Amino acid sequence: MQLDHLPDSFREAIARRDANERALAVGWPIEIGRRAGAPTVRPVGLIAATWDYKADFLEIRIENDDVIVNPDWVKAAAQGSPWSNAGLSEVFAGQGGTGLGRDRFSARLREAAARSIRGRITGRSFASKLETSDVGIFDAMGLFFPVGSTFTAGAVRDLDEIAYWEPEKISRTSLGPLLGMSYSGDETERPPINVGPLNHEQIRAVSNANLKALSVVTGPPGTGKSQAIVAMAATTILGGGAVAVASKNHQALDAVEQRLSEIAPNARFLVRTLDPAREIDVNLTTVVSELVSEPSGPAGAADLVLESELSILARQRLAALDNVETTRNLNTELADAIETIEARRAIAEQNLPNNAAVPASGLWGRVLKWLAQLFGFGGSAEGGMETSRLGLERLIKKNRERLKELGSPEDPVKLTEEIESLAKTVLRQTVAHRAGLTEEQRIALSNEYADLSLHEGATMSREIAETVLQHRPLWLASVLGAPKRLPLYEGLFDLVIFDEASQCDIASALPLLARAKRAVVVGDDRQLAFIPQLGAKQDRNLMMANGLPEKGTGRFSQSAKSLFDLARSTPNVPTVMLRDQYRSAEDIVGYINTQFYGGKLRVSANLDGLKVPQGRKPGLAWTDVPGPAVSGHNAQNANEAEVAAICKEVGDLLVTKGYTGSIGVISPFRSQVQALTKGLQTAIPQELWEKSDLRVGTVDGFQGQERDLILFSPTVHRKIRSSAVTFLQRDWRRMNVAISRARAVAHVFSDLGYARSGRIKQLQSLAARATEPRPLTGEGIFDSEWERLVFHALNARGLNPQPQYDIAGRRLDFALFGSSGIKLDLEVDGRRWHQDLDGNRKLDDHWRDHQMRSLGWKVRRFWVDELKQDMEGCLDLVERDLNE
Repeated sequence: MQLDHLPDSFREAIARRDANERALAVGWPIEIGRRAGAPTVRPVGLIAATWDYKADFLEIRIENDDVIVNPDWVKAAAQGSPWSNAGLSEVFAGQGGTGLGRDRFSARLREAAARSIRGRITGRSFASKLETSDVGIFDAMGLFFPVGSTFTAGAVRDLDEIAYWEPEKISRTSLGPLLGMSYSGDETERPPINVGPLNHEQIRAVSNANLKALSVVTGPPGTGKSQAIVAMAATTILGGGAVAVASKNHQALDAVEQRLSEIAPNARFLVRTLDPAREIDVNLTTVVSELVSEPSGPAGAADLVLESELSILARQRLAALDNVETTRNLNTELADAIETIEARRAIAEQNLPNNAAVPASGLWGRVLKWLAQLFGFGGSAEGGMETSRLGLERLIKKNRERLKELGSPEDPVKLTEEIESLAKTVLRQTVAHRAGLTEEQRIALSNEYADLSLHEGATMSREIAETVLQHRPLWLASVLGAPKRLPLYEGLFDLVIFDEASQCDIASALPLLARAKRAVVVGDDRQLAFIPQLGAKQDRNLMMANGLPEKGTGRFSQSAKSLFDLARSTPNVPTVMLRDQYRSAEDIVGYINTQFYGGKLRVSANLDGLKVPQGRKPGLAWTDVPGPAVSGHNAQNANEAEVAAICKEVGDLLVTKGYTGSIGVISPFRSQVQALTKGLQTAIPQELWEKSDLRVGTVDGFQGQERDLILFSPTVHRKIRSSAVTFLQRDWRRMNVAISRARAVAHVFSDLGYARSGRIKQLQSLAARATEPRPLTGEGIFDSEWERLVFHALNARGLNPQPQYDIAGRRLDFALFGSSGIKLDLEVDGRRWHQDLDGNRKLDDHWRDHQMRSLGWKVRRFWVDELKQDMEGCLDLVERDLNE
């Protein structure tokens, strides 16, 4: 394109951007409309491009021809039409949030806006001229420079200002640790409180949030991250601070809003800045106006005695957890030392001569060889053995003395239950007290607000902002929307919590990090990540243009790293992984645990409360739906056989069997989702859709949601296009998201033969777990001779014990089942491994028992000496447990 042929204004725009990133958008097709009587010109679709000079020519380069719908057009088109913004946007969304090809985009445009189209929209023969007096959508193309949306413009403005902050100023915020600065802010420990049940990992996460400038929480699906976030917010608010919870996912904010608002439903202490579904759009100035217009009234007073009692309990729990951890470590060292001495004695009994080769065959041989290397056997054997023996004996003595000093720790499970009950009362009083204004406070704030209103456009003072946060201490904000709605002051909030941080890019988060003294980054890199808007080349060029070194900047890469990735890779940042999965049935957790989480998850759901369809078992199910024998003519990624099978299943569940649980239908491909939606709308009455909370969506659209029953349509088969297979191979995390949405049953409808072929590894493993019988664990295996004796004694009474029963990531010594549905966990304990030095049961057993009871099991434990003294009496207790 020759420069001389371009309008002067366009050439001027090029000159202004010459030193910056050379990006533009190709707009196609073009809509001409009217606003307030004046013509408007806006692109319907946008294609990312870059530009460069070549002599007297402007060269436009398009690396990817995906067409992304223009959000401004969507907003304008939805006004005065049956479409909602979200519904119209979803029509044009590609797989994983990407754009659409030219032909697919034009086809969907014909479906969504047929009445506005003028002529044919082909993208092959463009109009050379448009008249602004004509209204409609035309097959024309234009070049558009980015000017920044109201969202990104605010973030860019904030980043420009932060760039000039002094290092001392940044070091007082949660942004400091990310940039390698020593934190100079408040690190006063606030003992964590909870307004719902918390496990020890959640408690540690809450403790870190209120002590460290930056901390990370890894929250796999169903592990209670929302509960932990609520506890973090409650702890900070009770300490007099202000909290911002930020996410790009409005559903994540809904969960926090619901749980905290229920505690004090009549106190206006919470602000939701943006929620399109409820047409909420609030900034700090709006809240000032609301505060000064509210009637004054005496603010409720908090009960200082209850606050003090709560603080004492919270500190006792932290000390108990520290004691438990120390005791566990000391006991582990003690057991290892004792076992080592016993193993050395076994080596001596082998009568190995000096420098003799240690047998290396079998497990025992390898253990002997390792010990020989560790303690120098085979060299100066007697001297080395004697020295190491004395060292081990000193370690044993030291640990026993330390354990005696620690004594028996308090029970943190009991303390957590006491804190929950008391914290709800104290928090209700606290937020009511903070939300109310006295008449004097209202008048003072009103005067400040009058000045702000008179001088329109003036920046709100920090004093007014802090006053507002004192009365409205909890803010729920979208990450990108925060700069527009909250003034930029360093450390304005005591704590900012980023939820779903794996879906948040780095640059968008920096302005909020600067607004907070401390930050918690909550995410899961095993689920779907954000879609970068920046390519690797642009990323690298921007870093080079700003003089950043090549080494050490990779973790800041906007094109590859999320906020979660950056925070987790920052040195000296504490990280807690939540491991107890409270959502799903055992087999569902077993699949995602094995495939995606390295076996770190534990099943903790109330399995008795799962809504399992009639005739089904909880967990994974598979219906074999053979793929077509020949390639279909449809260019879309759709599978009519799977659509028919799923529609039949949902109809049977809702119409015939009256299933009362909630249902979700998921596919990786939008075209399959459209086919499923159409089929189900025909098969299922509208009232049953609403009653079952039935939703059909893509994997990407379902992240963050859950249903009792998930029906999954992978869509792929032997004759499908290779691009569809590549799509699933490229991002294996989609399988994790799809299956982990289910509480009771994840039911897959797919070609079993194709799944077993191994083309898609995660689908192959899912098919194996859903269709192939697994061997019973622990058959004929006992940890001790006493377990063997108990097994035969239980069998003699006809109680049918199941040894080494596998559940919730644990092995029960024996599982027994009563006729009325009673489940009993029977443990046979030796005092050496289950008793502390004061003769009390080790606290680890109490935590384990608490988990089993929460899963609906009774727990009965016997010491070995109890069984030795009265076996029959112990078995009588077991029978009584099973018959109650």
